[in-house]
Amino acid sequence: MLHANIAGKGYSEIHWSDGVLTGIRVLRAEDPAEPYASAGFVDLQVNGMAGVDFGQPQLTAQTVVRTLEPLWASGVTTFCPTVITNSRENLCRAFRVLEEARRLSPEFAQCAPCYHLEGPYLSPGPSRGAHDPERMHPPDSGEFARLQQAAGGRIGIVTIAPELPGAPEFIERWSAAGVVFAIGHTDGDARDIERAASAGARLSTHLGNGCPELIHRHGSPIWAQLASEQLSASLICDGFHLTPEFVRVAYGMKGRARCILITDSIHVSGLAPGAYELAGMPVELQPSGKVAALRNPGSLAGSTLRMNQAVARFQRMARTGLDTALDAATVNPATLLSRWPVGAGLTAGQPANVVLFRPSSDELIVLATYLNGRLVTS
Repeated sequence: MLHANIAGKGYSEIHWSDGVLTGIRVLRAEDPAEPYASAGFVDLQVNGMAGVDFGQPQLTAQTVVRTLEPLWASGVTTFCPTVITNSRENLCRAFRVLEEARRLSPEFAQCAPCYHLEGPYLSPGPSRGAHDPERMHPPDSGEFARLQQAAGGRIGIVTIAPELPGAPEFIERWSAAGVVFAIGHTDGDARDIERAASAGARLSTHLGNGCPELIHRHGSPIWAQLASEQLSASLICDGFHLTPEFVRVAYGMKGRARCILITDSIHVSGLAPGAYELAGMPVELQPSGKVAALRNPGSLAGSTLRMNQAVARFQRMARTGLDTALDAATVNPATLLSRWPVGAGLTAGQPANVVLFRPSSDELIVLATYLNGRLVTS
């Protein structure tokens, strides 16, 4: 049992048994002197952290499991290990290692219900970001089936550039198999976005990024994605990827239910500033925490953001209440992953994945994280 504020509801008594929430009883109005509780955070895009890159050739199951503790420390109890553009052989190897980590660690299996494939089905043009354009190509169902086999069928999200040849048909085919398609790293136009959404795409990957530095004032794919009622928007609120004005516009267009916070963290998160590599491409972690892609000037290469920071910064940038910001890190991403067993809020019957914290303007100060009712960090 836990006593804490629940944003938008009040100071409450939270009960769980055998890893499952059994009841929430509101006792009185929110008490600012007491900590807050939320469902554990859900991050749909984690490329790595603390020196571990999910796409690195040296990846082992043991190193994969090392990412759990820093994730728990930021309040994350569910995440999608993300593998970016690489050769078919390296992608297959990465997914096989992730599957090995599931067998090694039941906790990893609980926390990582599925994986996110970001590339190689992306645009090699100005929107490529830190991805290697020489390894990008149009979607290939035969190749993807082999990747799914290596991943045990757990590739749950695919980011794709919808203007690539065969992309709408690829989206339609694999959406029917339960894969969530996201639009990202695209140099396409509004018609490409519309065709992808009609084919089944449901998400924009880090909206406002993965796009050319200079865009047409009317023909930008950003406007088409903002306007689409079929697409939720994932947002990186680290202060580098998006301005407060963009976040407010995205929130105004997408509303409370279709904003999703991600970190897009990479392996340099938690490391010292300096020169590194991401999938063979040179990147630089600057003292400010910004990660620059050195071969594509002006582009970023993921982030060092943590989800407890993302929630507080989204709340400040979008000028929302804490309850709305928490939904963007819990209910909304969990709803998108509806075919996977992900906790979707503090309600009876949900997994007892809970984070206890104190709010502040720049980050939520995590006091404790519970996974299936078991304390994993404090």
